[in-house]
Amino acid sequence: MTEYNKLINDINNGKLSPVYLIHGDENYFKDNIIKNITDSIINDTSADFDLKKIFGKKTDETQENEVIDFVKRFPLSGDYNLLIVKDSKNLSDDFKNIISYIENINSKTILVLSFDKSIDKRKKIYKSCLKHGSVFESKKIYENQVYGWIQEQCKFKSLNLHPNSIKIIENFSGNDLLQIDNELEKLKLNSSKDDIIKPEDVEDIIGFSKEYNFFELTKVIGKNNYSKSLELVSYMSKNTKKYPLPLIIGTVYSFFNKLFVYHSIENKSEAPKLLGINPYFINEYREASGVFSMKRISRIFGYLLEADKRSKGIEFDNTDQLGILNDLIYKIFKSN
Repeated sequence: MTEYNKLINDINNGKLSPVYLIHGDENYFKDNIIKNITDSIINDTSADFDLKKIFGKKTDETQENEVIDFVKRFPLSGDYNLLIVKDSKNLSDDFKNIISYIENINSKTILVLSFDKSIDKRKKIYKSCLKHGSVFESKKIYENQVYGWIQEQCKFKSLNLHPNSIKIIENFSGNDLLQIDNELEKLKLNSSKDDIIKPEDVEDIIGFSKEYNFFELTKVIGKNNYSKSLELVSYMSKNTKKYPLPLIIGTVYSFFNKLFVYHSIENKSEAPKLLGINPYFINEYREASGVFSMKRISRIFGYLLEADKRSKGIEFDNTDQLGILNDLIYKIFKSN
C-alpha cells in the first residue's frame, strides 16, 4: 500500500493525527486528503460551528492569532474542531506561535496546514509536524509511474482491470490523477467485485474506445502496420478535443523513447522495471525492436520534433492536425 493510500485508510478508520502538514505541487493528493479528513469528522451540523478554512495572507499577524484562537478552543457541536489553512507559507515568517501550539496541542482540534510547494525539511515547522502529527509530500507522478499508480488504486478500490483496460485509461488520462480517479469510480459503480473489467467494458462504461486510442496507435506502429496507423490518426483528427495533437505526438515520442532504451538494455528480463511498464506489454517492445533500430529511432526523434514545431506554428505555416500526423506517420514508416 502506498503512503498516500495508507494515510487515507488511517483517516477513514478514525486514526487521526492532531496536525497534518501537506506540501507539494500535486493538488489531487492534497485535496483528497483534506476531503477525507473533513468527511470523517465534520457533519452538516458541526460544519457551522467546528469547521474553519483560512487562506494564508502574506505575514498577517492578526490571521495567525486567529488560527491560534480557533485551535485552542473546544468544539461546540461535534467531537473535533477542524482548521484547514491553505497557502500556509503566507501565514507566518517563522511559524513560531503555531509551533508553540503544536508542542502543546489541543486533543480536540485537528489542524491541517497545506502548502502549494514542497517545503524545506530542515524548517522547524516541518520537524514539529513530523514529530507530533502526519506529514505528506504531494508530488506529481511521472509518465512512467501512471500505469503502476492506476494498478495501486485498483487494488485500493477492489477493482480488477485487465492490463489493456489500464493502458487505455492511462493513455486517455495522462497523469491527470483526478480524471483517473473519476473514471475508476465509474467502473466501480458499474461492476461487481469479482468482474474482470475488459477494454470493451471501459468503452461501454466510460466511453474510451478500445480500438481508437493512443495505446492502439503505438501498438500498430510497433507492429509495422502503416495502413492501420493512418486509419487511427484519421479517426483521432476528427475529434481534436478528445485527441489533442500535442498528446498524440507526446505518446508516440514516449513509445519510441522507451523502445530506444529497450535496445540498450543488456539483460532484457530487467526491461519492464527499467522502462516502468507492466511485463504484460514487454512483447510489444520486443517485437517493435525488430522493426525499428536505434539508428532509425534517432531519425524518428527528428520527425517528432518537426511535427511538434508544426503543431505550434514554429517555422511552419501548416498546422492542420491530420496533415501533420499523416506526414509524421509516412516519415516513421518510410525511414530506414
